[in-house]
Amino acid sequence: MARHHFTLAALATNAVPGLEVAAAQPFTGGGTGAFDAALITSAAGEHLVVRVPLGAAAARTAAAEAHALSALTPGARHRLPFEVPAVRGLLPGASGLPAAFVTTYVPGQRVRPGNVRAGGAFAASLGAAIAAVHALPTAVVFDAGLPMASVAEARAGVAGLVTRAAGTGSVPGLLVDRWRSALDDAALWRFQPTVTHGALAAEALLSTGRGSPTEALAGVLHWADLAVGDPARDLAWALSLGDAAETVLTGYAAARRGGVDTDLHRRALLHAELELARWLLHGVDAHRPDVVADAGALLQNLVRAVEQRTAASLAHRTAPVLSVGEVERMLDDQRDLVLAHTGPVRTAQASTVPLTTLDHRSRSSRSE
Repeated sequence: MARHHFTLAALATNAVPGLEVAAAQPFTGGGTGAFDAALITSAAGEHLVVRVPLGAAAARTAAAEAHALSALTPGARHRLPFEVPAVRGLLPGASGLPAAFVTTYVPGQRVRPGNVRAGGAFAASLGAAIAAVHALPTAVVFDAGLPMASVAEARAGVAGLVTRAAGTGSVPGLLVDRWRSALDDAALWRFQPTVTHGALAAEALLSTGRGSPTEALAGVLHWADLAVGDPARDLAWALSLGDAAETVLTGYAAARRGGVDTDLHRRALLHAELELARWLLHGVDAHRPDVVADAGALLQNLVRAVEQRTAASLAHRTAPVLSVGEVERMLDDQRDLVLAHTGPVRTAQASTVPLTTLDHRSRSSRSE
């Protein structure tokens, strides 16, 4: 049973010295139900969110996010064209991990992928926002002791993922060969590592004026995976936006002012495909036969999409790869099957989640 929001408010006062709570209400971030959460208002009028992790995995996520948010100094935040939560307090638990996690509240509505239009200003601004993250000084990550991956390490990480997924026996050989060919393509792995958000998806993005011509990006959440690595990982999610994906990528390239490697789009496609491998491994690690079966079906869908093309290898510089539309349909299938069983899961970072609430609050006390 979820904790009452008054109980959560009391925990917040323990996490934030001197905090006086004037009001509290249930809160949900539209996520996976890994936290109990409440939106509270202090006596001074400040709006805060208190989250209590439901299990060790959620506690580790809370600890990682608190570390990452603390790494985003005022100077770094000033460079970003959107708001980022700030940590107000942590209540240590028996294991040393947070028992409660209090941050500032970022107002806004969850971005709905279907409302992001090709050629629109909002789609271009999304690309520019991602570019702003990638333009942050890498010292932001280094000074905080957060993960930093070189090109070789990023490539090795993908190789390890492919090897693990292939070892389950559930990945068709065609896909294993396709991904390994991409790994062998030296041209694909010539890029400059950048600061990356690491968990970009629709549920991490807040906007104002959702669905209107004046929609603007208001905030970005879910910073637990902040690191230095392959910028293509942050763009893989955009491929689920259909025709608007090209506008996002164009806006990104314009904001980066020539700092985009020529194979960024191909690597983003590769990372989007590898989300299916990550989903499969999540099912294996969690001992979830239903998830494994879902992943197997999605991988078969990808096999059929590849077989319909004549030269589909991601490693061939001049060969056609999956189109944005094909990847969009693949990710839509993934999202529908995932939501049918479990709701969004952090291991499937490239998937997006359509939300039906008017904003990112609801009358539920489950969050994340």
